[in-house]
Amino acid sequence: MSFFILFIMLLQEVEMADALRTDGKIYVVVVIFLVILIALFLYLHRLEKKIDRLEKRG
Repeated sequence: MSFFILFIMLLQEVEMADALRTDGKIYVVVVIFLVILIALFLYLHRLEKKIDRLEKRG
């Protein structure tokens, strides 16, 4: 049921996204989102390595 709601929401036009797209600012939003996502994955990978090191030591 929630899949259909999400699908309908994706099909609707988003005025803010259209405005950002026409101004060319959507790329700034995408780049910032990707930087945050990559930083999160790198942090989690580093944390996992530290946890593995602690498990081997203990």
